[in-house]
Order: sequence, then structure tokens, then C-alpha cells
Amino acid sequence: MKRTLSIVLSLCMLLSCAVFFTSCSAVTSKDWPVTVGGVTIDKEPQNVVVLNDCFADILSCIGYDIKMVGRSDECDQEFLQIVPSVGAAASPDTGAIAAAETDLVIADSTLSAGAKAAIEENGAKVLTLDVPSDEDALRALYTDLGTALGGKETGSAKGSDGYDELLDMLGTMNTATSNVVQTVAYLYLDSSGQLCTFVKGTLPYRFFNYNGNSNIFANQTESAVNPQELRIGSPNYIFYDSEEVLTALAADEEYANLHALTKNHTLMIPKKMFERYGASTEQAVFDILNYIEKASKASADEAMHDDTAAAATAAPAATETPDVTEAPAPADAAEDDSVITFSVQDN
Repeated sequence: MKRTLSIVLSLCMLLSCAVFFTSCSAVTSKDWPVTVGGVTIDKEPQNVVVLNDCFADILSCIGYDIKMVGRSDECDQEFLQIVPSVGAAASPDTGAIAAAETDLVIADSTLSAGAKAAIEENGAKVLTLDVPSDEDALRALYTDLGTALGGKETGSAKGSDGYDELLDMLGTMNTATSNVVQTVAYLYLDSSGQLCTFVKGTLPYRFFNYNGNSNIFANQTESAVNPQELRIGSPNYIFYDSEEVLTALAADEEYANLHALTKNHTLMIPKKMFERYGASTEQAVFDILNYIEKASKASADEAMHDDTAAAATAAPAATETPDVTEAPAPADAAEDDSVITFSVQDN
């Protein structure tokens, strides 16, 4: 009986193991191999180097930044500083990439042919992707990055869900702020020093407008700013790329009366934060909303204080009383400590 039971238990264990390994095999086969951007990835990457800051931002947004063992200098996000740099995106240190036991490098078109060949010779796959220019391409990028790092079902879903969650978060932040709509503008300088703003139809324009306020350049089709439009629009708040923008505004007399400048309602948010389309863009929109909320409250408190002070100046003091002429003390008052009585005599 004991021998029979032992055999039965052994068979059960073998069947359980078979089911377990079959299940594992099924999980592996449903996700791997995958082909993304013309590159076939046979198994889940463990050590990844990212050479584009937008791609790194999105990986952080969907939770795959934990796989990063290297980044390019361009990936200068604060939350990625713990990851070692491997040099410039176009010409990274291929020896450092190999030393990190990298199995996948994610790059853009700036990666040199020589660097790509050296990386592949050291045994790593190189996935070259395009930086997105519209919403469809951005969603596809989220899905491709998720697929490359997590598989054709698990990773793909994670990438697609990550994009939806980003938009949901931006929408939630928007509705959680004040109902008072402010006029706003974003300004940066191009390579020639021309004052510019985000153009309608671009991704930076779309993400900037998630702040929910009134963009005075809402219909801008050219990046170069029309001085008259900026002067007439006179936004309540100006957000800008660098200190050079404020210097340019201050140097031009026709901008001296811009409302945002006279009230000191300006905040620097680097342009690249709106071009990373992940965690950084989410932070940029939060910073805008938080700044406007705090500045609006401070302005309201200041106005209330001014009204109170004006009212106090206009009204007579509450403690003011008419002058009273005191009756002269009796001649012997200083010598008599008894009760003093007053009498009225008839003439």
C-alpha cells in the first residue's frame, strides 16, 4: 500500500512539473521572440543601454528603466543620474557598453555606423527607432519599446497602457486645479536667437496645452513669434526655456509692459521636457499648474490685504472719542482724601 501511494505521489509530482514547465514554455513562446524595427529579439533583455533621452523617458514611464545599465550624455534626466553614462549618443563608448554585459542598445538615427557595428560585434542587438512627430507615432513608440523589453503580448500591453495612463494623469492634473483660466505662453530661442513658441499640430504644443489655460499662441502655425501678437496678448504667465529668453524680452522695450513681466509671473521649464513625452513631460505640466495655483493664491491674498488696508484708511478710527473738558479740581482736593461732592449754587 505504501509503495503504491509512493508511486502515485511520484507520478503526481512528475505531472505537476510537466504542467509547470509547459506553462513556463507557453509564457516564453507567447512573448518571445519579437521583431521590432526590423530587429529580432530572441529573449527578454536584461541589460539595456539607451542612447536617446525621449526613449529613456518613456521606458521610465512604463516601468522598464530598471533594466538600464547605461545611458548617453543626452539622457540627463535627474531620475536617471544613477545610471552610468556611456558618452554621446552618436559616438558612445562601445567598450563600456560591452563591459556592462549589454544585450540590447536602443538608439536613434544619430548613432554612427562604426559605433553600431562595434556594439553588434560585441554581441548586443542594436534597435534603432525614430523620434515621434505625431500622436500616432508616439503611441506606436510606446508599444514598440514595451514590446522590445517585455515581449509581444506582455510588453506590448504595458507600453500601450503606459501611454493611456500618461494621458489620463495629465487630464486628471488639469481638472484638479483652479477653475480660473489664465492666459499663458511658452517661449524659447532658436539657433539664430529668434523668439519662438510651440507650433499647433506638434507634440510639444499638445502637451504644453495640457495645462488647461488659454495659450495666446493657440493658432500659431509658424514657430517664430509675432512681436505684436505677444504684446497684445500680454499673457498673465510666461514659461520659458532658458534665462536667455528673459534677457531677450528685457532688452526689447515693446515687451516692457507684458503683464507676466510686470508681475514677475515667469517660470523656467526647459524645452526638452516637452519633447521627451514621458515622465519629464508629466513633471513639466505639473510644474506649470502648481506655479499658477500658488501665484494666483498669492495675488488673491495680496489683493485682499490691499482692500483691507484701504478700508481701514478711509474709515475713522474705532477708538476715537470727542474731546472732554474736565472740571477743575477743588482747591483742597490735594489735601483731602475724603469723598469729593459737587453742589450747584443758585445765583
